[in-house]
Amino acid sequence: MKSATEKPLFVIADGGLDSHLSNETVIENGIIPIIAARANSVGNILKTEKGSHFRAPYIPRNCHKILGKLYNIRTTVERKNSNDVVGYNRSKTTTGGREWAKTFVSISNIATLLTALTAFKVGRHDLIRAPGAFRKLNI
Repeated sequence: MKSATEKPLFVIADGGLDSHLSNETVIENGIIPIIAARANSVGNILKTEKGSHFRAPYIPRNCHKILGKLYNIRTTVERKNSNDVVGYNRSKTTTGGREWAKTFVSISNIATLLTALTAFKVGRHDLIRAPGAFRKLNI
């Protein structure tokens, strides 16, 4: 059976993944790396209006004008991931490699869905996006 998953156009990441190897690996998979470079990076570095840095050789020229907007999408993902750290105490989960990363994201999504379903079931719709709300729930 063929996967119905579509290949992403971009990988958007903060400076924690900044390396030539990371950028090259993403490109080898046919994806554009929007990976922030560290502020002290040397070489051909692009800088957005908000001060974010990127390694120019890895980003196609037609993406330079919208680079800042693309990178801002990362904040949406960060808000979702903050529930994992704060709400579910999952900051120490290892993500070594592609399969571990898929597992980590899957477990995070399951936990998020269980939180929403629990909030709905107990009639507390205001807690659908509050992962820590059910720690001491007695049913």
